[in-house]
Amino acid sequence: MRTRSTLSALAAILVAACAAGLSAPDATLDDLFAAERAFARDSTEHGIRAAFLDHFASDGLDFRPGPGIMRERMRARPAPADPLALLLDWSPQAGAAAHAGDLGYTTGPFSLTNQRDASVPARYGYFFSVWRRENGAWRVALDAGVSTPAAPAPDSLATAPDKGATRLVRSSAGGRGKEALLALERGARSLDPDPEEASYFELLSNSARIFREGSYAIVGADAARKALAATGRRVIWTPAGGAASASDDLGYTYGRFVRFIGSSEEASGYYVHVWQRDAGDAWRMVADVQLPPD
Repeated sequence: MRTRSTLSALAAILVAACAAGLSAPDATLDDLFAAERAFARDSTEHGIRAAFLDHFASDGLDFRPGPGIMRERMRARPAPADPLALLLDWSPQAGAAAHAGDLGYTTGPFSLTNQRDASVPARYGYFFSVWRRENGAWRVALDAGVSTPAAPAPDSLATAPDKGATRLVRSSAGGRGKEALLALERGARSLDPDPEEASYFELLSNSARIFREGSYAIVGADAARKALAATGRRVIWTPAGGAASASDDLGYTYGRFVRFIGSSEEASGYYVHVWQRDAGDAWRMVADVQLPPD
């Protein structure tokens, strides 16, 4: 049920959108990006611990590497003596928000540096956050990320201009979002160039972004086929949870994966998927975050 404060916040976004000539999802995404930037600013000014405790939902998940309640994990660890010794800096480059204004995701590059010891190498990667609106404010529902060998290029998440992004459309399929997404993840998905079973690649949007630990992002369905297709390769997902927006046009899932080539296990770990409806009202995967095992 939406609270009065939530409705007021959404109304304010819609008024601002009309004044700026933006559609409601565009204005909501601007609002979500502003929340992400505020989160990053608080981390810089007050420290990582304080910022994460303030901006996460009470049941918000992180992966270390498996999923768990971030606040419980954070509070179980001693607070740092110098909360500003480590500088975690990030900024959103891509994302989407549901028409209902209740769910969205953001992603972009991050850097982690030790401000007190220049001899400690900096770390780089991509952050990935799923957000939901609670009592009129955006809170992180799930946070995952991967490291990269060096700082990602500024345009590393840009989609090809001739392909475009998956267009977010309102669903006419009712409230089946979460169950429909979980159903898509049951059973093996083939990464074979000439699959004889359900294909992983048919799930991808044109602008899909794929994140893997230790690698730069793969952007676009064509790039994914070139990078990931292999004879006999397939992936099996075991979903553990997820959610869909009230407008049934944006959702996410997470769980464990095992990838095989033939009968041999190639890799395993955890995953996070974000899904959007395409122009044909079909669910398409716009983000696939592959995380290492325990």
